[in-house]
Amino acid sequence: DALAGLAFGIVVIDVVRENGISQPERVAVNTAKAGVFSCLFMGVIYLFITLVCAQSAPICAGADNGGTVLGTIANHYFHSAGSVLMTLIVTFACLKTAIGLVTSCSKAFVDMFPKGPGYTVWAVIFSLVSFGIANFGLTTIVSWCVPVLMFLYPLAITLILLSLSGKLIGANQTVYRTTTAFTLIAAVFDMIGSVSGMVSGSRVLAGLTRFAGRILPLYSLGLGWILPAAIGFLVGLWLAKRKA
Repeated sequence: DALAGLAFGIVVIDVVRENGISQPERVAVNTAKAGVFSCLFMGVIYLFITLVCAQSAPICAGADNGGTVLGTIANHYFHSAGSVLMTLIVTFACLKTAIGLVTSCSKAFVDMFPKGPGYTVWAVIFSLVSFGIANFGLTTIVSWCVPVLMFLYPLAITLILLSLSGKLIGANQTVYRTTTAFTLIAAVFDMIGSVSGMVSGSRVLAGLTRFAGRILPLYSLGLGWILPAAIGFLVGLWLAKRKA
């Protein structure tokens, strides 16, 4: 959700600007309001999903992914209508996410490659590629995504936190760079640890995972990036003060 939120921010900002709001301060305020509003509702939804799944654990034994869990729960409580209800819920819930990601990614690639394909071409490419990947099944997709997410999510979280610390650090590029650099190193080890769990028999991956576990606190919990990120942040502040 954090990664998707970074992408959706582009869509929200464009909508705000299209409504006649051009001042950077007002754009930021309105974007923040949209974010808080959506986060509150998402939090409530996740809270109830967690509650339902926790109370229904005995009937979901052996389920290999969240989609199977929700489908089993729907069928248990609503019988034959459960499948229809679940299909409608997932369709509408995922449709808005798919539209948001396709539009935001297409716009981002148009901005990144101004001499490349147009917006429509990128949107078609992303839609077709996503459609193809979806046919591999949720369990396979999740197993493929975990190493990538373990690499990306620390970088996304630190980027969000740095953006929220604007009054403290301003737009100082040094702080951004050092924090991201230190986080990047730890994120690579997080990715290696995830791949090591999927590929058995690799001595190199196993050795790197053990090494990371010794030097990075909370590594076993997937939080080994926290200390390096904090060190990178402090180093960035120190370098920024020296330059000033």
